[in-house]
Amino acid sequence: MKPPLDPEQLLAINEQLVLGMLRIQNEVEATDKTLREIFRVASLDELTNLPNRRELRTRLHQTLDHAQQSGESFALLFLDLNDLKQINDALGHEAGDAVLIEAARCLTECVRDHDTVARYGGDEFVILLTRCASHVEALAVADDIIQRLRNPKLINEYQLFISMSIGISVYPQDGADARCLIASADAAMYRVKRARLASAPSQDLQMSQMRAANSALVMAALDAQLSQQRAEATLQQEKFILAKVAHELRAPLAPLGLSTELLSRVEQKALPRLHDMIARQIEHLTRLVDDLVDVTRFSSGKMHLIRTTVDLSTVIRQAIEVCAPAMKARHQMLELQSPSSVLYVDGDPLRLTQVFTNLLGNACKFSLTTGVITLSLSAVDGWAKVEIADSGVGISPEALPIIFEPFVQDPHSRSLNSKGLGIGLTVVRELVEAHGGCVVAQSGGLGLGSCFTTRLPLSELSQLVPEV
Repeated sequence: MKPPLDPEQLLAINEQLVLGMLRIQNEVEATDKTLREIFRVASLDELTNLPNRRELRTRLHQTLDHAQQSGESFALLFLDLNDLKQINDALGHEAGDAVLIEAARCLTECVRDHDTVARYGGDEFVILLTRCASHVEALAVADDIIQRLRNPKLINEYQLFISMSIGISVYPQDGADARCLIASADAAMYRVKRARLASAPSQDLQMSQMRAANSALVMAALDAQLSQQRAEATLQQEKFILAKVAHELRAPLAPLGLSTELLSRVEQKALPRLHDMIARQIEHLTRLVDDLVDVTRFSSGKMHLIRTTVDLSTVIRQAIEVCAPAMKARHQMLELQSPSSVLYVDGDPLRLTQVFTNLLGNACKFSLTTGVITLSLSAVDGWAKVEIADSGVGISPEALPIIFEPFVQDPHSRSLNSKGLGIGLTVVRELVEAHGGCVVAQSGGLGLGSCFTTRLPLSELSQLVPEV
C-alpha cells in the first residue's frame, strides 16, 4: 500500500491542477471560435440558411428507415427556379442570390415544422414531406407554393415574378430508396419544365423584368430584416451551445474547490479520498475538452488518421480493458462473441479504440446495475461488423433519428446519467465514416435497451489469413 501524501505534496498537486485547469480553459476558448461554424459547415447552406444536400440525405435516410418500419408514406418535391440564369444575366448575381433567399423563405412558410426544405444545389430545392399519404396531399403543397409565388417580389429595387417547376415522388409508389425517389421527382420536374416552355410564348425576360422594375422602392430595409433574423437565430444557437459547454465545464469545479479547501483541514487518513476525487474530476474535464477538440477538428477538416493494418480484436480488447473497471463496479456482465478468424481493417488503432471505448462506455452508463452487455464481432460480405447491445434504458423514438447529431441528449437517459455534452456519439460517427464505415443505432424504445452496429471495410489481408 502506497504511503499517504502529506499536505505539502497535495498542495503542490493542487497548484498543478489549477495550472492545468487554466490550460484547459484556454483550449476551450480556442475551441469556441469554431463551434459557431459547426452546424453551418456541417448541415446548412450558406446563402439560404436551409439544410444542404448532405443534411437532406441524412434526413431522407432517417425518414426511409422510419417509413419501412411503420408503413407510413412520405413525399419528395423537387423544385427548380425558372429563369434564374436570365435574372443573373440581366440584373446581376446579387439579385439572383436575393431571389434564392426569397424563394427559400416562401418555401419554408408552405410546409409544416417537421418537414424539411433543403437547397439541393444551384437553383434547385427539395422538400421532404413526412407523413404524406398520397400525391393529392403533395399536390396541395405544390399548389400552395405556386400561389404564394404568384405575386411579384421586391428584389434589389425591382419587382420580380418568381416561378418554379415542381416534380413529385411518393414513397413507396415511386421508389423504395433515396436515389430512386430523388430521380423520380427530378424527372417529373423536368416534364413540367418542358411543358411550360412549350406552351409559353417566347419573350425577352430582361426587357419584361426591366419594364416591371420600380426604382423608387429600396430593399435596404428588407435586407436588414433578413440579416437580423439570421443573426438572431445564430445568436440563439451560440447561446445554447456556450451555456451547455459552460455548465459542463463548471460542474467539476465545485468538487475541486471543496477538495482544495479541505486539504489543509482533514486528517492524514482522509487525504487519499480527496486525491481520488480530484483525479476523477480532472479526468472528466479532460474528456470533455478532448471531445470538443475532436468535433472542432472534424468541422474544420483537420482530423488526421494514422492508418495501419490492425487486428480489430486487439482494438476491441483494449476498449474492454478501459471500460472493465466501470462495468465491474456496477456488477455488469459482458458477453463477448468473436469469430475464429482474424479480422483486419486499415485504420488508426488509437481512434478505433476511442470509438469502441465510447460505445462500450455508453452501454455501461445507460445500463442498470447487474445489467448484461453483449459485444459481437463478425465478418459480413467484406465488412467487419461490431454490435454492442445492452439491456439498459433504451432510446426514445424522438431522440433515435438524431442521436448522432452534436449536442443531442435523450432527456430520458439524462435522468440516469446527466454528465457530458452530447457529442460523444458525434465523434463516433465522424471517426467511423472517416474510416469508410458506418454506424447505426437501434432501440425498441424506453426500457428496452439499445444496439449500436458499426461496419468497417475489411482489409485485403483478412482474406489471406486462414481460419484458426
